[in-house]
Amino acid sequence: MKQYLFLTIAIFLSVGAYFGFMSLQMAPPPPVIDYFQDDNLSVITLDKAPVAKLSAVGKLSGRLGNAGQKINNNGTDVNFQNKDDASEYLISNSAKGRLSFSKSTKNYGDDFKPRLLDAGQAQKNAEKFLAENDLNPKNLSELKLVHAGGLRASSADDGQIIDKMQTFTYGRVLNGIPVSGNGSRIVVNVGDKGEVLGVSKTWKEVSPNTKARVVNKTELKSQADAQKEFGQLVNMNFGAGVSPEIKSIQKMYYDGGDNFIQPAYFFETIVTVTGENGKKEKQPFLGVVPMLKTAPEAINPNPAEVKNIAKQAQIGQTNKDPNLKNKADERSGNDNK
Repeated sequence: MKQYLFLTIAIFLSVGAYFGFMSLQMAPPPPVIDYFQDDNLSVITLDKAPVAKLSAVGKLSGRLGNAGQKINNNGTDVNFQNKDDASEYLISNSAKGRLSFSKSTKNYGDDFKPRLLDAGQAQKNAEKFLAENDLNPKNLSELKLVHAGGLRASSADDGQIIDKMQTFTYGRVLNGIPVSGNGSRIVVNVGDKGEVLGVSKTWKEVSPNTKARVVNKTELKSQADAQKEFGQLVNMNFGAGVSPEIKSIQKMYYDGGDNFIQPAYFFETIVTVTGENGKKEKQPFLGVVPMLKTAPEAINPNPAEVKNIAKQAQIGQTNKDPNLKNKADERSGNDNK
């Protein structure tokens, strides 16, 4: 009886040790940051009507000096680039909510060392510039600084690293939920003595005539389904069989610069690929998947459509180049053998 009891305890301990060991070996699940804690998911419609008059264009053209006098500002979109200095331009597209402005930066090359301000004062200059030139969104409470960085260059003479500019990136926040993507972005470049050198803006206003449509839970994809879809996105970008290491998952709004802001899964990952030298390399990869089963706008291209486009392109190349056609025929013959 004692021997039987001893054997049972021994087996129990060994099984417990095995599962304890396995728990140490298994990686913990990636952290999930959910900004929609109160089930306040919505689809937000952006204003599709083009801006009637871009007052910012008139003000910014005046900051280009003699070059700005060449811009005919009659309330329409402009597409100006100084033919004598490609770094100086002013481009606007009111229908898409886009504007790009840059003063001349030709003097910032070589070993020029601008006298940059401290980050706090440079940010104040950036925000003052936005306000003075009518570049702020109508609802200023939506605007939030999301990143402060800069641009560096290496000296051609001694390889010394020179800080050339300070950059401030602003994004949008709706009901406390951050918005990421190609839309809802304003980037300001600040240079020597705090001078604002350029602004890049992609920002559509929330449509005043359309209320945000509240999303029901039954309309949402599960996280497991979203991860599966994200895996297909990785394979489409890096090749079949590539499996990403997910570092974190965030649930927040996505603005692709089109007509809607929608809830989405954001996957921050590391992907291992084989480089040209045959060695394994780890690359960061950020992917986005709509949270809605039926998204108001596509975020990623459909894999089937991508394959079809690639196939059509290949057919087109084959028809245009007789050498490619012959090579294709040769491969076909070899396959048959």
